[in-house]
Amino acid sequence: MPERDGLMVLAQATTADLDANAAAIARGKGHKIDVPKMMIWFLPEVTHALKGGVRTVFAFSEHMSKKHGTQSVFVLYSFTGRDFDTRDLVASLIENFPDLNFVVRVFRRGIDRAEDLPHSEIAFCTLWTTAYVMLRYNQTLRKFYFMQDYEPMFYAGGELYMMIEQTYRFNYSCIANTPGVGRKFLQYSDDMVSFLPGIDRSVFYPPAGKGAGSEPYRIVFYGRPENARNGFFLGTDILKAVKAKLGDRVHIVSAGAQWDPAEYGLEGVVENVGLLKSITAVADLYRASDLGLVFMATPHPSYQPLEYMACGCVVATNINESNSWLLNTENALLIEPIADIAADRIVALLADPERREQMIAKGLETIERLDWDTAFSIIENRITAG
Repeated sequence: MPERDGLMVLAQATTADLDANAAAIARGKGHKIDVPKMMIWFLPEVTHALKGGVRTVFAFSEHMSKKHGTQSVFVLYSFTGRDFDTRDLVASLIENFPDLNFVVRVFRRGIDRAEDLPHSEIAFCTLWTTAYVMLRYNQTLRKFYFMQDYEPMFYAGGELYMMIEQTYRFNYSCIANTPGVGRKFLQYSDDMVSFLPGIDRSVFYPPAGKGAGSEPYRIVFYGRPENARNGFFLGTDILKAVKAKLGDRVHIVSAGAQWDPAEYGLEGVVENVGLLKSITAVADLYRASDLGLVFMATPHPSYQPLEYMACGCVVATNINESNSWLLNTENALLIEPIADIAADRIVALLADPERREQMIAKGLETIERLDWDTAFSIIENRITAG
């Protein structure tokens, strides 16, 4: 089944669903929630607690458990309708978020019913598919869209784009990860608050006395061929050109997904380490690198620029006005999406240790204002306010 047709079936709702959702939201208006006893999170299928934006969900949930004893129910949406094993996720949550009070359960499309889920004070949807599930979950006081990117842009413009965009018109209150994402939601409603993501400085930090480095230069690339928004093929064209110019003077490592360099004509150009086993291993890789290349075509910059900066690694990324709250010409190398030009700019920067030192310093200065305590306070204040 083509991807478009396979996903379009997930965007299902009736007029009755819309009416019941509107009534539930109206009932919750004005409710001030001092101490939420239970939050319910609608998530896609995830197997590890540290993957992508779900790490933010789990970290905030742990914050609420530690502060208020709040229990989080993580409802994993099986859009295929099959059951699946949640033991890996549960083990990962226990290991990485030891103070989290949680329950994990599977919700199977076409089998399970939203009305059979437990009552909660607060409900969140995350990925767009879960927004359609939450439309039918009305035994809660408040509904929130935990929006971590503008997801219509994950796909080409067309029917699926419109069906994803429609989820922003379900009248959920929005909590947006970064101002750029928040500005996109303002196209639909002003019921939005945004936060700046934090950085765990106990994990992501520069090595003592790290300078601009010496040859061979080391480049780390966030390489995910299955995610169009990360510009994999543009990135690999740039890296081929950089390797052609520098040869053995540069060592290029890709991380973020499993793939075979030989299948993409990158054998001898890029070493792919795939999905690293721990956040510590990720940070070690960044600390050992001179330049981190990452692309994001959507309004969220991803976490890689923050983590590169915190580890004393210069950021190289595409020009994206949505992310100007974070990235500028002083703290990052903003490159054109044209392989030869971008490669020239990267090679020139690697050869200029003084400029790299300045960017490293500006990057460390930039992340000083980012911390999870502030972010979690903004989220908590929003969900408990009337």
